[in-house]
Amino acid sequence: MIMDAKLMWIWLAQACGQGSRTAIHLLCAMGSPEKIYKADRKALAKQLGEKEFSLLNRLSDKDLSDASSILRRCRDAGVQILTPDDPQYPRTLYQLRDAPLVLYCVGKLPDFESSCCCAVVGTRTMSDYGKRMAYDIGRGIGAGGAVLVSGLALGVDGMSMAGALSAGGVTVGVLGCGIDIVYPPEHKQLMQRVLQDGAVITEYPPGTPPNGYHFPKRNRIISGLCQAVTVVEGDLKSGSLITARHALYQGKDLYAVPGMIGDAGAAGPNNLIKNGARAITSAADILKNYEFLYPHSIRMAAIDAALAASHSPDDATDVAVRMNVATRNGNTYYGDGLYGGKKARAPRQKRLPAKKVVERFNESSPAPQKNVIPSAHVELDSLGETERKVYEAMIPDVPVVADDIPVSGIGMGDLMAALTMLELAGVVECGAGGYYLRRSAEESVSAEVGEE
Repeated sequence: MIMDAKLMWIWLAQACGQGSRTAIHLLCAMGSPEKIYKADRKALAKQLGEKEFSLLNRLSDKDLSDASSILRRCRDAGVQILTPDDPQYPRTLYQLRDAPLVLYCVGKLPDFESSCCCAVVGTRTMSDYGKRMAYDIGRGIGAGGAVLVSGLALGVDGMSMAGALSAGGVTVGVLGCGIDIVYPPEHKQLMQRVLQDGAVITEYPPGTPPNGYHFPKRNRIISGLCQAVTVVEGDLKSGSLITARHALYQGKDLYAVPGMIGDAGAAGPNNLIKNGARAITSAADILKNYEFLYPHSIRMAAIDAALAASHSPDDATDVAVRMNVATRNGNTYYGDGLYGGKKARAPRQKRLPAKKVVERFNESSPAPQKNVIPSAHVELDSLGETERKVYEAMIPDVPVVADDIPVSGIGMGDLMAALTMLELAGVVECGAGGYYLRRSAEESVSAEVGEE
């Protein structure tokens, strides 16, 4: 019996969970979702280890009813499903060791391969200064011919998208919930405007609520789609800094808007600048670095013209009112209903063969192959005391530099030695920018970090 290819991808994504490195390891080792589905428990255990009881149980469950329901629901609602064997799947995501196996999309996807994509993120409680800067940078990116990617969140995310849309630009929103849930509900009008020329995407199937731990995972996709990530405003605990860490870990360019020293909202960007992020004051400071890569789409002269047409801070406020951009007011929101959008377009070419998909994951991976071995559950007794302290101090799936690992009484030399041992054990990865990441396929990212 020939299985629907997308059905197999959905089944694997649901079995392994969103943001799973184990899923990518299995694909590289076994070749395709179909082969993983047909493998028995013994073959799976050979790849995962017998101690992975929970994951082995899920992968050994061959019931396709949930996956079939998701597939049917998406097709009925006109939701496009992108998988790594689809020609429209963004090539930049192949470099992620936790690349999304499924992307649910509505609207019109840009050509990520030929477009300069820039993320703008920041706090949900933006100041007047943050509002104006987010608007101006978004407007400049839109006018300059780049695609603006953001989380559609309250505050800076929404304001930057509104700025890009006001200049006739293309935007892409990345959600931390199901494609059929309007979140935040205040931005329903903004989402509808995004869908006129852009798209909204998520790795979560329809019906998935916007739980707090989804957003740090969502942020890796925002940075993964882009060449550049810009942080406008946020304190030292802002969720936008997680996007910044993912950007550095992935080897992307990081920019930040400087703010007044002492202001809480300026602490995050100023700290990034102090540690090497490029300080910017306009979208031109970003796009000038990519003009030679995208000469047919980047329009530097149009940036100045667009900003010149914005005469006063009231212009940003007018756009915010017209597009119903909101900021955080302390409540938790849940919405319902479909975003809408157009029916899924037919693929431009046949889906990629499984061998080609595996080659792309292997060729694009920034991490050594030895780090692909899944180690969701670690026998802490097998680690030394120093290694155990360092491991426990790291938040799973959140990149961090060695200096920022919260351990006391351990010198830098011992800390680096411990990280090396943990890396050799396969439980910590070293990425671009000197960032380390504690791997954990089965653990959730701490909810403490918030959802910005």
